[in-house]
Amino acid sequence: MNLSRIGGLAATAAALAVLAVPGLASAQDCEGSKPKGGMWPTSAELYLTRARQNPYPDEKRSLFNQALEVAVDGFAKQSDNPRNYELAGQAYVGLNDLAGADSVFRKAVELWSCYAGRIDTLRFNAWAIAFNRGIQYSQSGDEEKAIAEYKSAWTIYDEMPQPMLQIGQIYARRAAVAETPEDQTAAQEEALAAFRMALTVIEERGARLTPEQRQEYSRAAAFNLAQMLAFEGKYLEAAAEYDRFLAMDPDNVDAVTNAAVVLTRASQEFKQQAADVEEGAEKDSLLAEGAALSERAAGYYSDLLAREDLSAGEYYNIGLGLTQLQEYGRASTSFQRAAEKAPYNERILAQLAFVLFSEAMYDSLAVVAKKLVDNYPLNLNNMALLANAYRELDNSEGALAILERRETLKMELVDLALEGGEGEFKLVGALHNIALEPGSTVDVEFHFHDATGARVSSQAVTLEAPEQGTDASFSVDTTSSETIVGFSYNLLESAAQTAN
Repeated sequence: MNLSRIGGLAATAAALAVLAVPGLASAQDCEGSKPKGGMWPTSAELYLTRARQNPYPDEKRSLFNQALEVAVDGFAKQSDNPRNYELAGQAYVGLNDLAGADSVFRKAVELWSCYAGRIDTLRFNAWAIAFNRGIQYSQSGDEEKAIAEYKSAWTIYDEMPQPMLQIGQIYARRAAVAETPEDQTAAQEEALAAFRMALTVIEERGARLTPEQRQEYSRAAAFNLAQMLAFEGKYLEAAAEYDRFLAMDPDNVDAVTNAAVVLTRASQEFKQQAADVEEGAEKDSLLAEGAALSERAAGYYSDLLAREDLSAGEYYNIGLGLTQLQEYGRASTSFQRAAEKAPYNERILAQLAFVLFSEAMYDSLAVVAKKLVDNYPLNLNNMALLANAYRELDNSEGALAILERRETLKMELVDLALEGGEGEFKLVGALHNIALEPGSTVDVEFHFHDATGARVSSQAVTLEAPEQGTDASFSVDTTSSETIVGFSYNLLESAAQTAN
């Protein structure tokens, strides 16, 4: 079962305004050397003013460099004057060297403690500029430059979580599409580190965050961190992060479902470990831990099944989870609810048939398997399920007829999946050649259905048989103003004799 994920839970990425810089604090209760004037800070401030007013990039940069040179010269001439370090920091910011700005801003506060508020605002303003540049690069698709700007923002001001959230989301996307295990692992580790750091800031610092921002960013960080931990197979850690998220958003269906999934997987790991251990206290402990985790997962699924506002996909995911827990009765309930919302979804019907067979509910299985065979006739497994149901119901004649039909089937349509949305849809799959003459063709008509089961479009295609025992991929495109949630198909009359 896949985790419910569409790029994680995104945090708002909005451009931020800079703040007015506060004046100097009074010397009362301050430690160190009070800022003072002199040739070096006066000259540096003049160059900074001219740089900010100059519209020409090359001249602006030259003026910022001159401001920096004068301020740095003041370090030696007025070693106890924090004003020189503050102005050097502003020059570094103008040159987009935020690491340099960070070092001299630190020195300014060391020299005079009451500089803290003023320097904090200067840092925040530099952070906002770098963060906004990062957003612009993200929006234009230049992830490398975006990451560099987010890291610069973090360097100058690590009191806000947004840069780490953005970096985490970039690396999470990279992990999802990585072409090698090494690249995937590297991206996952970067994402994990970023989301963890974001949570640390939210929980321990972040004085500028509003309560609403703290809540939003906490949710985003916890959910995405849980996702990445789950993808790395760290299921218990992932469960803890989902618990953190659910404490803030207890009705979030994706989070409840994912929490149940990772608990189920953790339970299976304990049970697998127990299988490799001899009888005794250690084995009993592992089995008990696995059972406790399964019980927690089942509790989450109970909460979900008590709801009546879920989608077909959500009920399907619940059914998969309950199937893994071998709770076939409740799984069948979930799949039935999913099928009511998507009556022609082949994947849902196939899973429903499986759990009905596992629960020996043959009356219900016969109905579902018959629908599968009628609507997806080129499938060996569907026919086997229907034959089993008929046999268990003492319908020997019906079972024999299906088995004979199954034995003569010359082709299968396999790996069928519906893709797309917003008016454009695609059905992908493959023709598996059992006994057709290679190169021969078969005409199949596909029908597409909405959530009510109504047929909204049809498309006839001609499929060419590959070598026997191999597959040939195909796709069928269709458009509809209605949302397509299922499909069915039938062989056209001329093809029926060829395929059977």
